[in-house]
Amino acid sequence: MVSSSATTFLLWAGYAAATVLTASMATYGLARRDNRVARSFGAVMVGLLLWSLGAFGRLLVPTRAGWHLLTVVMYLGVATTPVLFFRFVAHYTNRDISLSRRRVAALFVVPAGTVSALATNPTHGLFFVGVRSVPFGNGEVLVATSGPLFYVHAAYSYLLLVAGTLLLVWFALESHREYRRQSAAILGGTMVPWATNVVYLFRFGPSFPVDPTPVGFAFGGILLAYAVFGTGVTNLTPVARSAVVDAIDDAVFVVSRTGELVDLNPAARRLTIVDDPLGAPVSSVVPDPLLNAEAEPSAITLDGTERWFRLREVELDGDGAVLLASDLTEQVRRQRQLREQNRRLEQFTRIAAHDLRNPLNAITGYTRLARETGDVSHLDDVDPATDRIETLIDDLLTLGHEGRVVEETAPVSLAAAAERAWNEVNTGGATLEVVGDERLLADESRFNQLLENLFINAVTHGGDDVTVEVGTRPDGFFVADDGTGIPTEDRAEVFEYGYSTHGGTGLGLPVVRSITVAHGWEVSVTDAADGGARFEFGGIQTDPQPFDGIGLGAVSGGSPFE
Repeated sequence: MVSSSATTFLLWAGYAAATVLTASMATYGLARRDNRVARSFGAVMVGLLLWSLGAFGRLLVPTRAGWHLLTVVMYLGVATTPVLFFRFVAHYTNRDISLSRRRVAALFVVPAGTVSALATNPTHGLFFVGVRSVPFGNGEVLVATSGPLFYVHAAYSYLLLVAGTLLLVWFALESHREYRRQSAAILGGTMVPWATNVVYLFRFGPSFPVDPTPVGFAFGGILLAYAVFGTGVTNLTPVARSAVVDAIDDAVFVVSRTGELVDLNPAARRLTIVDDPLGAPVSSVVPDPLLNAEAEPSAITLDGTERWFRLREVELDGDGAVLLASDLTEQVRRQRQLREQNRRLEQFTRIAAHDLRNPLNAITGYTRLARETGDVSHLDDVDPATDRIETLIDDLLTLGHEGRVVEETAPVSLAAAAERAWNEVNTGGATLEVVGDERLLADESRFNQLLENLFINAVTHGGDDVTVEVGTRPDGFFVADDGTGIPTEDRAEVFEYGYSTHGGTGLGLPVVRSITVAHGWEVSVTDAADGGARFEFGGIQTDPQPFDGIGLGAVSGGSPFE
């Protein structure tokens, strides 16, 4: 039989120990701002701290009004701790996918009602039907008699406690050994005070003059301290998955043994084709091309832009699999750029060697004649040949410069760039019409050169009265004119160096293609609506930021926008 003085000392010491332990663990948990499990753990400790402080304070105040005030403080912790505990367990076990802020707020409705009912209890007496004095130590303390609303609160609290406990037990059975130690420590640390509360509330054991639950916190706090400092619950947690997996650039899909999607990260959610993918068969959630992208990258259209992904599957010891979808768009673009550059370099080298041979032969021939005959007038015929060689060298340098891979891009307004390029070239009486605008990610100077070459080509082939239209497409833009157009049989050659139908250098459109490839874009030529040529550019990334309000309109003869 435990003596009255021993019981009193045990309660005082337990209350004090519980206050110190919960305060220290609340501070430690809430200080870990970068870890949601640590924060939710700290919130539970705050609830327990309020419980302990209120219970401890009630032993010290001499008045009924002070006792009632501290009882309200205590129940701020008593009523909210079950919700905070359930939320912590949901975070810890990674079962919080459906635990939205609105649902968490709904869980606090009963605790809010509990505290309100307690605060107004003197007017209705439904939470505590009475308060009486009982001996405690060398004095007396106040003890309440529970009313109907108290048992509503108790039933709700125990329901959340049981739910959280079952989640912990289930998780511990399925987890690796390290998490089992953590789960067991957390489970033990929370079960000790709650078991103490059940014994006190339903009189299953010895009678205590005051609630001994904070003493249970003191003993349970030893296990909780071990969970925090011994196993590192705020460092090594299952929700490290959230901090790591959510930050991965690759799309991560977790698939069950039966093929349903059970988890995914933000990068994966952007690839899904349904609004609520969780629980659905992965084959109905993920685009078909992605599921067939294990051997070679497959193309998927996202937000109007074609992107390339490769899929890898990692088995989970018979418990399902993780699908990792890596975005290889930039790699695919670079490979295409290199292939195109190598092809064009080989082509240009072949053409340049052919075109250089004629002027070199001319120089050699006229020089030989001048040397053999002594007539230096033959050297005058060398000048056109040297001019041709200089032109070929300039062309080579131009193609080499414009064909370099674009390393850095910036948002460029299509409409503003079209205006600048139009004003830089001699367009005579031609007219520019801009329909729509988009902020394209491009190298501004090289993009302007691309537009200038297209405008020069349109005026050269369409005449001074040609109308050039610039507009947007789903994944890029177009430049069209109402000139004579390009015959279908010639469209494959217009981007080749040296091709010209008007005696020009044949460099304008090859430069357009070189700049296009350097950006990782695609270009094709087709018929315009008015019978002229239409150059379409695709595979272009855009900037989502809003425009500054640039106007759209028509430009004639190089004049500004109206």
